[in-house]
Amino acid sequence: MVPLTLAFGASVAWGASDFLGGLASRRLPVLAVLFWAQLAGLVLAAMAWLAAGAPMPEPGVAALAAGAGLAELIGFGLLFRGLAVGEMSAVAPLAALTAVLPVAVAVGAGERVATLEAGGMALAVIGSALTAGDPTSRRMVRGAGYGLAAAFAFGVFLLALGEAAEAGGPSAVLCGRLASVPALALLLVARRDRGAGVPHGVDACVLAALGALDVAANLAYAGAAASGGTAVVAVLGSLYPLTTVMLARALLDEQLGRGRMAGIGAVLGGVALISMSAG
Repeated sequence: MVPLTLAFGASVAWGASDFLGGLASRRLPVLAVLFWAQLAGLVLAAMAWLAAGAPMPEPGVAALAAGAGLAELIGFGLLFRGLAVGEMSAVAPLAALTAVLPVAVAVGAGERVATLEAGGMALAVIGSALTAGDPTSRRMVRGAGYGLAAAFAFGVFLLALGEAAEAGGPSAVLCGRLASVPALALLLVARRDRGAGVPHGVDACVLAALGALDVAANLAYAGAAASGGTAVVAVLGSLYPLTTVMLARALLDEQLGRGRMAGIGAVLGGVALISMSAG
């Protein structure tokens, strides 16, 4: 039950960080948002690694963790752009398809999933996607494309982080940041982006919170993935769009409608089925 709680907690933290990232990307360049948030996350990841007293992983595991960090970085870039140009409550749920890739790989590798768990997983993923509603406006269509592309990148991230976490634990998260932050710095230098200056005031607080939430989610997911059950853990971890949608409804007054409310209900029902199976 603890791995499932960690995975679901990770989804809540990721959803909140995505909401903040979407807001920040409406005021600042996406690259600037990513760099300063990832830098703040690197500090927290290093602190968590030191507190755990974990050794650095073997080169192969470190490379896998670094790949996870870069895949997450690409996913964030795509998602934040989508959240900036479209409606959050329409774009974010499409990223729930993140779970499709890791679930397919896990099942293909022979992982057994109980019938109740399978039903809950399907209900949760479909329900989260349903909250996107019908993308009829131009802004929503543009954002939907970014959301789908982000879903694939995040699927690669969950697979790689899960594998690396089994051997590396907290150090896997640190290795991911050690790869993504320099990559972003080089990209910013190459583009000579003048909008990536040191943030101040509210922007600095938002980006620091974004980075902290993301790393906390990564650590929680790494702990869940290291305990096994890749398919179920991936589905619960992929429910982060639900948090983004609810925050957009509460703080930005974006309308949900009956279809999206039904999707939210399906997600909660799916989580309940998975929890019952685990119990």
